[in-house]
Amino acid sequence: MDLLRQELKDYMDSEDRLLVWPCGRRYRDLALEYIASKFETGRSYTLQEVNAIINRFHSFDQAAMLRSELFENGLLDCTSDGSEYWKVGP
Repeated sequence: MDLLRQELKDYMDSEDRLLVWPCGRRYRDLALEYIASKFETGRSYTLQEVNAIINRFHSFDQAAMLRSELFENGLLDCTSDGSEYWKVGP
């Protein structure tokens, strides 16, 4: 995890929150990996829990966009009605 924080240091504040959504694909992927790492494998989350975790690790008020990106990039999955989320992979 320290490697991710090091790679993203120009995009993060002193509290390890993302300050901005990076422009480049490489840094966006790293940012998504960083946020996904905050979820536990094998645990289910409600929409509210997912948003709370995402909001804890960014400061630009885009939880819905980040949640969508996590889903579209295969890092989170959810039920068809969006009531339950879980981390995909390790």
